[in-house]
Amino acid sequence: MKEKILEAAESLVQSRGLNAVTFQDLADAVGLRKPSLFHHIKNKEELTLALIERCSTKHGPKYAAVVEMDTSAADKLRRVAGIFEDGLKQQRPCLMAALGGGMESLSDVASSELRQAAEGAIGRFAMIFAQGREEGSLEFVGTPEQAAMAFFAMLQGLQTLCRARGEIGAFKKAAAAYIDSIAVEG
Repeated sequence: MKEKILEAAESLVQSRGLNAVTFQDLADAVGLRKPSLFHHIKNKEELTLALIERCSTKHGPKYAAVVEMDTSAADKLRRVAGIFEDGLKQQRPCLMAALGGGMESLSDVASSELRQAAEGAIGRFAMIFAQGREEGSLEFVGTPEQAAMAFFAMLQGLQTLCRARGEIGAFKKAAAAYIDSIAVEG
């Protein structure tokens, strides 16, 4: 039941933001009475921490698999963008962005966990940028970490912008335009 609750919570947070989701919304989504829900999730802090962990364990391995692929850095960036595009198509944008939108309401522990999750993603993406610089397939200004942070923010922002404009299909072209702008033809 806890997995069902977390799945529903993730979906609600991705569509509304953490601060707009109530325990009654969550109970309704999983077909429980609100008091019964508290047997599984005690409070919003516990829910937030479980969602951050879920984000890392659900998406982290996908990104790590891309990093480990035997292909060019530009191709890896396209594959990462594809993961974000798939999330957008499924109406499941980046959970980290959804949680980060309410940073001011997170506890110090939750804020710290979210920062660590973000650093993990940036670190994985930085490995792709470092590979690209080393093999000469990517040309960018700054450190691989700075480029990775900008890339991550671009993907999150592009998801938001495409949703706001109602143009989900625009994501792929816009992400490709960015990647093509830093890719060096071999």
